[in-house]
Amino acid sequence: IRSIPTVLFFKNGEKKESVIGAVPKSTLCATLDKYVE
Repeated sequence: IRSIPTVLFFKNGEKKESVIGAVPKSTLCATLDKYVE
């Protein structure tokens, strides 16, 4: 393994949350929905 998938969520230039590792699409969508207006 060379790297671990990481997605960082920013709002107004500030890091709000990170999702680390291989996660289901539903988890990514739910997290993204929290920050999309």
